[in-house]
Amino acid sequence: MQDFGSRPPRQMYDVSALNIKCAECGTDVKELPFQPSTKEDGTYGKIYCRDCNRKRRGSFRDSGFGGQGGGRF
Repeated sequence: MQDFGSRPPRQMYDVSALNIKCAECGTDVKELPFQPSTKEDGTYGKIYCRDCNRKRRGSFRDSGFGGQGGGRF
């Protein structure tokens, strides 16, 4: 049986050169746990800082969404 409490740390990508701002609070996003790709319109879509993403994940769980599902963080 696998112990999920001891998984290795997630690889983080330095995105500071991309000048990405959090879609919710507007703060600069310096690193992400994934490499963002551009959409057809040339933007990165909605990307959230760590704090705003945690708040959003909590609100999805409270409303019945995403309790067992994955996410970008």
